[in-house]
Amino acid sequence: MRIAILTPAFYQDVSELSGEDYIVFGGSERVTLDFCHFLQSRGHSVTCYQYINNIRDGKRIPCGQITKYYDGIPFIILPDTSWQFNTNPLLNMKFNECFVGNYDLAIYWTTYMAYPYAVSPSIAICHGIYWDYPYADAWSGDENHRKEFMNRQLQGFANPDMVVSVDSNTKRVMQALKPGLERNIEVIYNYVDTEKFKPLEPDKRDWERLKVLFPRRLTLLRGCNEFIRASTECPDFDFLAVGQGSDPGAYAKQQEWGDTTKNLRFVWKPLDGMEEIYQQSDLAVIPTKACEGSSLAMIESMACGLPTITTHAGGLTDANIDGYNTIIFDPVKNNLSEIIKWLAANPEAREVMGKRNREIARDCFDIEIWKQRWNQVLVQFGA
Repeated sequence: MRIAILTPAFYQDVSELSGEDYIVFGGSERVTLDFCHFLQSRGHSVTCYQYINNIRDGKRIPCGQITKYYDGIPFIILPDTSWQFNTNPLLNMKFNECFVGNYDLAIYWTTYMAYPYAVSPSIAICHGIYWDYPYADAWSGDENHRKEFMNRQLQGFANPDMVVSVDSNTKRVMQALKPGLERNIEVIYNYVDTEKFKPLEPDKRDWERLKVLFPRRLTLLRGCNEFIRASTECPDFDFLAVGQGSDPGAYAKQQEWGDTTKNLRFVWKPLDGMEEIYQQSDLAVIPTKACEGSSLAMIESMACGLPTITTHAGGLTDANIDGYNTIIFDPVKNNLSEIIKWLAANPEAREVMGKRNREIARDCFDIEIWKQRWNQVLVQFGA
């Protein structure tokens, strides 16, 4: 099959506009590449289409369609900034009317990109509910604004032939907002390669101080404030944040600030090599406040046999049972540093939780399970 995918900005910037290509490598980018390579391995032809902001210093830079190739995947870049209520009807129209006619299947990488219309046959993907926090821009403004925003989000779920969600939380939210809409949703959890992401050999641990890992981008919704605060309240432990900033300048300043702290460091790893960071840590914290699906960082931490601390946000509880394989805390009511100190003082609990996490990741979230479930979906669309 020939498959067209409409994605958000995989390329944050391109040399044609700024002099260099810039990609923020995070969970979304990893899933994009893995999904495209999975389709290619099944003999399908894949092309990604994405928008890019072509305004620089308040001025629009004239440019046409730009073609890039990353790791054997073509990306067709369409300059456009016409976003309203977190949807882009003009981009949606260009994709549907100018490109999809040459393909057998259209995939909208996020549900809000399937508004106001989705061709058939088509699939949209939900990577987690993203408007579930008090300061969401979507909820600002008057009542008409809020109604229009929600109307567009629901339409993005209703338009495609199927919505694939990475967590079960999406089905529950849709059922609460518009009963019946959840019937269109198929849950395929995120994944981990458990042959690659695996625990470190016990005899290879060569550090003494407890290492606490934050395998996320440092953003407020991912709980960066709680993590940084815990690092100041736990000076006897080493804290490591791994994530790339969307703005190169801001990320450089973050690195400089980290160099001034005694027990807190900021690093970045490319897509290959992240397993080494997990293996050189004792504990992973995923203190997400909102906008979460089935976190890749969580599942990778589990696969590497790390005990974890997390929250109830989004789809995190699809993989976690409080007190069994993780400790779930409330960022509003609980102090993260107290939980870290408790786990530090109880190595037996860390060991038990780590082993259980490894088992869950291997038996429920291995990448081969993810591939099998996607194969079953694609068969329904003629693959």
